[in-house]
This record gives sequence, C-alpha cells and structure tokens, in this order.
Amino acid sequence: MTGSAWKIEFFVPTISQDAFSDALEPFSGVVNLFAVEGTGESRITAFGADAPDEVALNTALANVASIEGVSTPAVHVVWLPDIDWVAENQARFEPVRAGRFHIHDSYHLDPPQAGTVPILVDAATAFGTGHHGTTRGCLEALERLVRAGDVSAPILDLGCGTGILGIAAAKSLRLPVIASDIDPIAVTMARANVRLNGVSDYMRVFESRGLEAGELRRHAPFGLIFANILARPLQRLAPAIAASCEPGVPVILSGLLREQEQQVMSAYRVQGLSLVARIHHDEWSTLIMR
Repeated sequence: MTGSAWKIEFFVPTISQDAFSDALEPFSGVVNLFAVEGTGESRITAFGADAPDEVALNTALANVASIEGVSTPAVHVVWLPDIDWVAENQARFEPVRAGRFHIHDSYHLDPPQAGTVPILVDAATAFGTGHHGTTRGCLEALERLVRAGDVSAPILDLGCGTGILGIAAAKSLRLPVIASDIDPIAVTMARANVRLNGVSDYMRVFESRGLEAGELRRHAPFGLIFANILARPLQRLAPAIAASCEPGVPVILSGLLREQEQQVMSAYRVQGLSLVARIHHDEWSTLIMR
C-alpha cells in the first residue's frame, strides 16, 4: 500500500485522550493514541487523504479542551510524501511475546520458542500488533481463561483491529470466533490475517458499529467477549455487551487507563457483572469481568 497523506499530531493529557480522539473523526480516517510513559500525556496522530480544514480543526479541539478543562493543544498538520507505508510499518514491527502467544509479521519468520502459539500479523494501518499494553493484557487474560478451561463458544472479538485477539482464541481453542470492527480497513486487514493464520474455518469478520450488525446478533449469546476499545465506548456499550452473553460468562475489557477503571467497572456492575481480575501494563488496564 503506497500513498500520500495528511498527518495531524498533538499532545493532550492522557485522561482526556478519548474526547480529543472523538473530535478528530470528521478530519481523518485513522487515529492512533500513544501514551508517553511517565508524563501523563498522550500523543495523538491522525491520518487522512484530504487536507483538513485547520480553522474547523482548531475550533473543534478548543471546544473539547474547554469541556475537559485543559489547555488547547498545539496542533501540527503536515503533508506526508508518497511512500510505501506498509513496508515502513513492517520494518519497525519487532516480534513480541504476550503470555504464550508469539506475535510476528511476515518480515520476521524465525521459528518461535517451543510451547508458544505463533500469530502472524501484517498490521498495515489497523490497530493491533501486540506491542500495546492493552493487547498484551487481553492476550494474558485469554491465557488465564484457557488454562482454567473457562471459555465456551462462540467467542466475540469486538473492535478487532487486526484480528489478533480473535486469531489467538481460534488458534488456541479451535472454537468459532466472530470478530467485528467499525473501520472497513481494519475488517479487510483482519480477514487477511485470518487467512494467513489458517483459521478461516473458525473465524469470521464483519463490519459493525458496536453490536448492531445482524451477523453479531444472530450468533449471540457468546461464551467469551473481548472488547479492546476505549473507555467511553466501553461504557456506552455495557448494556449491549451484557445482553450478548449469559450470566457468568467472562468479558475481557481493555483500552482504558488505570484511572478509568472505576467508571468502566461501574457501567458493567450496573449490568450485573463483577470484577474477576485486572492486568496492568504501564498505565493501561485490562479487566476480566463476569
């Protein structure tokens, strides 16, 4: 995949990153969030094919800053040249170990250690290479549940990105997996990764906003749900997620900061779920609830 693009970049307090990310939706196609360790800030980068209206962009961000009670960020908008972004991304993607899962791309095909579950992910522009603390937390949570024999079919990977979590479940459990994402690029990439990992017989990927797609509703109730998204969507989706699984079924929630745990847990406790365990990587949290 080659192409030129416009990049928007700025820094905000990590606690407010979701609100600023939401504000970028009219101005870009892909938004990435990177917490800068030890600073309490996140770098937000967004990419789009068209030049953003900088007046409208700055107005939107100023409105968010006013609501959040923080300073308006200094925004940098730059034109990126026509290069092979997939090659650039893959060159920087080093293999990573999360529990017994060994995640690598097609540039790194060295045999994994004995006893690991290899997952081949060519990430391109979709989120999910195993390096982020939220993805690692979800994979470690899955390993705990697998070892305990505490997973039944079908499995839902909600907001799947590259499909890494669903693929891990399909490879380690050989159970049916349904995955979905709101981003059609992520859906295309996840389907490609499903084929690369030889789990097409177990895993299907659909485009869906939340749990609205009929394909998702038809497969409910689920025996395990992954939702590695952001804190605000997790809260909004709590009723739908709880309604999509039987009582006592494990739900793995991530994409949230440690300081956002209580508000996310509260949304699910209202739906009758309780905390089983939490996993921390840096400032990021993964919750296992049921």
